[in-house]
Amino acid sequence: MPDFYEGFTGKTPRKSAGFWRGALLGGVIGALLVATVLFYFAGTLLTEEKNGYNSPGLPREENAAENGEDNTVTPGAEQYYMSVVEAVERATPSVVGVSNYGIVFDIWGRGSLQERATGSGVIIDGDGYIVTNYHVIENARELVATLVTGEELPATVVGTDPPTDLAVIKVDKTDLPAVELADSNELRVGEPAIAIGNPLGLDFQHSVTLGVVSARDRSITIQGQRFTFVQTDAAINEGNSGGALVNIYGRLIGINTAKIMIPGVEGMGFAIPSNTVREITGQLIEEGMVTRPWMGVYISTLTPMEARHLELAVEEGVLVNDILPGGPAEKAGMRAMDVIVAIDGKELADSGDLQHIIYQYDIGQTVQVTIVRDGQEMVLDVVLEKMPEQVE
Repeated sequence: MPDFYEGFTGKTPRKSAGFWRGALLGGVIGALLVATVLFYFAGTLLTEEKNGYNSPGLPREENAAENGEDNTVTPGAEQYYMSVVEAVERATPSVVGVSNYGIVFDIWGRGSLQERATGSGVIIDGDGYIVTNYHVIENARELVATLVTGEELPATVVGTDPPTDLAVIKVDKTDLPAVELADSNELRVGEPAIAIGNPLGLDFQHSVTLGVVSARDRSITIQGQRFTFVQTDAAINEGNSGGALVNIYGRLIGINTAKIMIPGVEGMGFAIPSNTVREITGQLIEEGMVTRPWMGVYISTLTPMEARHLELAVEEGVLVNDILPGGPAEKAGMRAMDVIVAIDGKELADSGDLQHIIYQYDIGQTVQVTIVRDGQEMVLDVVLEKMPEQVE
């Protein structure tokens, strides 16, 4: 049995004439294989050039037009990277930095105007209207918008809508590059999503991160408010708030607003859908506020423990803690300690559900509210009214 280490003893093995003939024959065959491969790829490239291709996967538009073909290029695997580049170049000029200045006090109680926070914004109208998050501009004494050119412009607040965390600000400049809004209802899970903004401040302005649409209609309750978001795994960090989430064509599909900040959790960012942005900003620009329907009740989510403590007949639903005098609920006969279990047949799991459903109706519409009172289920017809600007 030959020794496994035989080839490493340092002895020179004897070579026969058969060995040399085999080596020569192998070299000739290898050269022929290499030549065949080279000729194949050269012929393929020439064929693509002849058929109107100037790079892999990118049709030459003038040839397509001559042949009566559609010039629209559907992103494919080979041209995907170029589509991302073009989308970023198309959308980036519309993304601005938003600096929030306020009075900051030192340890001796002396106040001075300083930058308190920096976020992002997106130009939605060439006449100077910019959408951002409400929490970016909240309590600002002064606002400054920084354009892609580096120009800094003072901004004023046009209107805010805390329930959706949206705000519109305006700069005194026209002919600005406005973003094009996509239809967020047409989003598909898995399609590319590109986040553009200013993470950690203007030192990293117009940073780009790439991911996909992870979910289209993700409902999350934050501080008692129900929000519907576009979920993405594109990295969103502090300072990205108010920035753009765009599709592969550079059109806005959402305004980046939040992320899950739990140790061990990565790639869970959220953006306000573009259709919500279109609706809310339109009202803010026209009226300075958003008009919503209102029932006139103070509510909370009923828990089984609370239901047992209050000796209620149901353990789930929305508890009416109080009724506002003269409001729609009082006019319909609703009382404190009623439990709302459904609206127009839609069951409620928590107070966020009630708010989310009510916001889908118009002022003046009548909704059938199913309640449980003293163990009996009943239905009340509530005519929704305009929410007052201030509720006592």
